[in-house]
Amino acid sequence: MAKIIPILKNTTSRPLSPLMIKTLRAACKMQDNNEAIGQNELDGSFIALLKRSYIDSRTITVNGKNEVSWYVTRAGKNSLRKLGFNDC
Repeated sequence: MAKIIPILKNTTSRPLSPLMIKTLRAACKMQDNNEAIGQNELDGSFIALLKRSYIDSRTITVNGKNEVSWYVTRAGKNSLRKLGFNDC
């Protein structure tokens, strides 16, 4: 009889690269200054941070139009704090 192996989400966390840390810190600073955060404003690693749920989006209404607003998630802020960066 075959063994049943449950399919689980990979729970091991991958370490952040130096570029990802730099990008996430820049996004935090921009968020604190109420500046727009997006792929064009940040240098690299945006997609990797998005896949790890350290950056996420929400839809906001500005002047009657729906626009996407990016923000640093709680998981992203906690990850930076664990690395010793308390500026977020």
